[in-house]
Amino acid sequence: MNIVPESAIFSETELLQCPYEISHMIMRKRFQVHLVRCRKNHPKAEVVTCPFNVTHRVNKVELEWHLSNCFDRKSFENFRNRPAPVVGLSSSIDRTFCESDTTHRNLTMSYASNDVTIVGGEFMEPSETWDDEPHVASYNPSDYISNADILRMPVGMTPSERNAFRLAERKRLQSLAK
Repeated sequence: MNIVPESAIFSETELLQCPYEISHMIMRKRFQVHLVRCRKNHPKAEVVTCPFNVTHRVNKVELEWHLSNCFDRKSFENFRNRPAPVVGLSSSIDRTFCESDTTHRNLTMSYASNDVTIVGGEFMEPSETWDDEPHVASYNPSDYISNADILRMPVGMTPSERNAFRLAERKRLQSLAK
C-alpha cells in the first residue's frame, strides 16, 4: 500500500486565485493552463509575468516589490551563479579546443562564456583509420533472404502477383531443400 504524504495531496488540491479574475479559484496543477486562457479574456489587464516563475502574475505597479521578494529568485540566482562543472573531455556538452600548448601540456577550452583550463590534458589524433580497412560489400537483406530457408509473405500484391510469388517461393524453397 502506497502512503502519499499529506503535504503532497494538499499541494495538488490547493486552490490559487487567478490574477485576472478574482472569482476564479484554480487547482495548482491547472493554474498555468488557466493563466494562458484567462489572459486572452482580459487583454487590457495591466498584469506582467515574473521572470523567475511564469505562474507569478502581478500588477505593473507591484512588479519591483515582487522581484525583490520573489521566492523563486533564490533558485534562479543559485542556477545563474553556480560554478561551471568541469567534466571529462568526453562530456556531452559541446566544447571546442581554442589552443594547445604542448610544452606545458595545457588545453584551454571554451565553456559557455567561461574559459576552463585542464592541466595535463593532451589532444591526440586517433591511431586507427577506417579508410585502411578492406572493402566489404554492404549487407543486402534481399540477397540473404533469397538464399536462406525463410518463408516470405506476399505483401501489397495483386491476386495474380500473389499466385506467381507463391509458385516461385515453392520452387525456391524446394531447390534450397535439395
